[in-house]
This record gives sequence, structure tokens and C-alpha cells, in this order.
Amino acid sequence: MKLSAVIKQYADHIGGTFTDYDESKCIIVVPLKDDRFQTVLAVTEKSKVSGKLRAVFSSKVSDSIAGVDLVELLKQSAAFDYSKFIIDENHLKIEASCLADAVSEDEVKFMIQEVAQLADQYEFKLTGKDIH
Repeated sequence: MKLSAVIKQYADHIGGTFTDYDESKCIIVVPLKDDRFQTVLAVTEKSKVSGKLRAVFSSKVSDSIAGVDLVELLKQSAAFDYSKFIIDENHLKIEASCLADAVSEDEVKFMIQEVAQLADQYEFKLTGKDIH
């Protein structure tokens, strides 16, 4: 499956925007309720665990983790279907990943939607703003 083609088709279907950077990276801006939007980065990369190609979907929640109860977020993420919280260069993000060759088109769509919705929800909860 060509991941970027699936993501572009999904962006067109939901009225989002799609930007293709190269064969391993693209961005989808997902429209959400109340005229809000969330940017989701999709990349393919070699898994450090299995060595297989994996797809990673991520969205920034906050530019800083200062004052954030990380243990509580870890507990809350146990209820997510696909996603988890990650810290990347002191930024709090939501991320979902899968093996690129084993994922269905529907699962890609579900992961993108969940990452966008959760990132937006926690961004607003933690910062009170719609930044990303």
C-alpha cells in the first residue's frame, strides 16, 4: 500500500488538506468540530525493534512538558485505541504507529483521526489554546 496515496484520499474525503514532502513524509490537516483543525505528520521509517518499515502518525500537543503530570497522561493513554503520548525534544505529542505492510486503509484512517482528535483535546485541556 502506498501510504501517502491513502492519506491524500482520506484528506480529500474529509475536507482536509494534504502536503506530500517526499516518499517517506507527508502532512494532513484534519478538520475537527467547532471549526478546529489539527496537523498530523505521517512518516515511514525503519523500526528499531523489528527492522521492518513502520508508519508513524504524530501531532504536537504542547511545546513544553513543564507542569504536565506525565504519570497521569500515561495512565490515560492506556484507554486509547491506537495512540500514546510521547516526548520529543521536550514537546508533548500524540503518536500512533504500525507496521506499514500490515495495516489496512481503514486502520490508517482511524489512527489519523484518533491522533488528531486526541492531540486537539489535550492541547486545549493543557494549554487552553488551539495552536497546532
